[in-house]
Amino acid sequence: MPASPASTTARCAPLAPPPPPALRTSPETGRSRTVPERKQARLRSVRGLGGHSQVASESLSRSMSNTLGTRSGAHHALPDIDRADARNPQCVPEYVNDIYAYWRKVEPLYRPSPHYMTHQDSNGKKLQQDINEKMRAILIDWLVEVHLKFKLLPETLFLTVNLIDRFLAKKPVTRKNLQLVGVSAMLIASKYEEIWAPEVKDFVYISDKAYTRDQILAMEKYMLNALKFKMTVPTPYHFLQRWKKAGGVVDRTTEQLAHFLVEITLPDYTALQYTGSLVATAAVYTALRIRGKDCWPVALAKHSGYREEEVRACAKYLCELHRKAPKASLMAVHKKYSSSKFLEVAKLPAADL
Repeated sequence: MPASPASTTARCAPLAPPPPPALRTSPETGRSRTVPERKQARLRSVRGLGGHSQVASESLSRSMSNTLGTRSGAHHALPDIDRADARNPQCVPEYVNDIYAYWRKVEPLYRPSPHYMTHQDSNGKKLQQDINEKMRAILIDWLVEVHLKFKLLPETLFLTVNLIDRFLAKKPVTRKNLQLVGVSAMLIASKYEEIWAPEVKDFVYISDKAYTRDQILAMEKYMLNALKFKMTVPTPYHFLQRWKKAGGVVDRTTEQLAHFLVEITLPDYTALQYTGSLVATAAVYTALRIRGKDCWPVALAKHSGYREEEVRACAKYLCELHRKAPKASLMAVHKKYSSSKFLEVAKLPAADL
């Protein structure tokens, strides 16, 4: 019968005495501590944190989607909304929560004043004396049609409107040059967002040659300098992309409906009273409500960071715009989303909130 390892060890004496353990000085006490003692102390500290050897393999930076959220006093495990994109480097699942936390933080810095049209300086003089909210609405309604004709990305349209509002909040503009500001803003946004941006001559043509190439380029430089070249800004569209995942929007009809609800706010000057992240949250909330689904899932509440009362107030505003859209004087957005390409979601009845 073979001898056990223990008995073999007892019979066999070592050929030479083992070397003494290396000494290390403890920074806390100044006493000497052997290397094996340090290893045992480290092991005890790991186990004291509530785990065994598996603890060391756990990630220290867990996604916010894996934390616990609270809703109505009960704890719910949040679904990992980035699981499907875990291997997609373009979705940067490791950093996406940090990115959106940063965008929420800097959102007020790039948000135009909701009162810039009527703002007065210390002398009681209005900044914009020659244009008003209605002219702005006409301009943006026309730009929605231009955006559709050029087949540009959604990001381009939202950045265009952001640039226009931020510029008008800083510089006075005459009604003669308001359209020039619009085409120049879309030119800048196209260069920033598009792979193949329209050329200057395309904007000269689309504006019926109301402005020359040199005028558009001069306005482009003027706007960029006024805005200090700050083009990387969070828009409602960026938040909408994230909140759709948090809301569990998987079907195209609900998705297009949420896009429609966000876009109908673009021409409306009063929409500036709401932050872009809140508008996007309310759009997902309302779209889910129209489609008869859970309109306030726990993941949407957790990721957006808003209370349902805040979202509901903005959602009522979106429902009112949706209700008035078929008979409004400016119908570019409604006409766009009434086409089969966008599943005719504009024709769906508005939610009753």
